[in-house]
Amino acid sequence: MHNSPTVHRRRLGGELRKLRESAGRTHREVAAHLDCSQGKISQIELGRVPVRTSDVRLMAEFYGITGDRIDELIELAQGSKERGWWQRYPTTAQRPGFETHLGLETAAKAVSCFGADPIPELLHTAEYSTALFDAELHAPTEADRQERLTVTTTRQQRLLGAEPLELWAVLDEAALRRSVGGPVVMRQQLEHLVLMGYRRNVTIQVLPFAHGGHPLMGERISVFSFPSDADPQVVHVGDAAGSRFLDKPADTGDYLTAFEKVCGIALPPKESSAYISAVADDWKA
Repeated sequence: MHNSPTVHRRRLGGELRKLRESAGRTHREVAAHLDCSQGKISQIELGRVPVRTSDVRLMAEFYGITGDRIDELIELAQGSKERGWWQRYPTTAQRPGFETHLGLETAAKAVSCFGADPIPELLHTAEYSTALFDAELHAPTEADRQERLTVTTTRQQRLLGAEPLELWAVLDEAALRRSVGGPVVMRQQLEHLVLMGYRRNVTIQVLPFAHGGHPLMGERISVFSFPSDADPQVVHVGDAAGSRFLDKPADTGDYLTAFEKVCGIALPPKESSAYISAVADDWKA
């Protein structure tokens, strides 16, 4: 597994929440024991903050935990304080939820995604990404552009190598038809999609307009799956306005079912490749 402090934090938070509930303790009681706010305990259990090993030990002992189990929790706490590779790039903090997204993606063995447009960043060409920068309300500086392209390129490296990330992307036809950067950029981008679709770890489907309504209309989601059963699937629901990360089965179930239905409605991969090629031909000047 690729190390990610984000996943360590979420796993540790989930374990501490289960231990607290099993011990019959409330957030208020734990906060009083640690001499901190209830909000801090909530943030720890949600996996949103790194945790001091001393706090983990105090919490575990308060829950009646001893021995090797405490050592396992402390190891997770130490991992939660590591710096992720993306933290070297200040622009990642400018997008709501993006750091969490990168942390989950870095540790994931598979990512499934759906959205109307634009095309997912893991499948971008540099020219398509640059054209999207030009369309933003506040155009980034040249330094920020280069930094963001570096982050995207680094992410895309996960699709290569001996143990590549498995990517399943369902593209709404809108992503193929919306002119981002003009005909030349779009043709190159769509040709790139076709080439990426040949990779064994990449599955691309197209959902044509003609197939009508579907259960994810208006939504943009990513589903992260991890190598360890200790890490539940996480569904990221997000757009430019904000992000939500869901990991409880009661919250993720409908999204997972909806994604499965969208996959069933969309064109199969081979037909999708032919469809993308046809649209690429339409973009020829």
